[in-house]
Amino acid sequence: MARHRQEHGKSFADDTEPDLTPLIDCVFLLLVFFMVTTVFLQAKGLDVDLPAPSEAEEEQKKDINVVLSADGEIQISGEAVDASSLGERLTAAMEAANNENIIVRADEKCHQRHVVFVVDTAKGVGVQGIAFVRVQEE
Repeated sequence: MARHRQEHGKSFADDTEPDLTPLIDCVFLLLVFFMVTTVFLQAKGLDVDLPAPSEAEEEQKKDINVVLSADGEIQISGEAVDASSLGERLTAAMEAANNENIIVRADEKCHQRHVVFVVDTAKGVGVQGIAFVRVQEE
């Protein structure tokens, strides 16, 4: 039998290598399966373009705080303001603070009409942005 193997030029060790064709086929099928079933999620959110102010402008801007008490009294940066002169005082405060945005903090017992009055007056004198602050009870 040894002669028969030597005559054909093959040894027994040459026939023992595994056939990799079915393995490669399975790998390609798995690759195709995962490529087809893969879902690429896109993060949902808002695209916001924030302005990049220079450092000098950022330092010069100050907040303009408008506080409304429970009975409708108005204060701008800690000073009491009459409702009839609110527009003038807001304009002066915007020029002094170099800021076109205001922050409104109303007492939770303040009537809504007072808040609407402040917002309407602020928009009338050229306020660009209004933020509302709510103080939470502890």
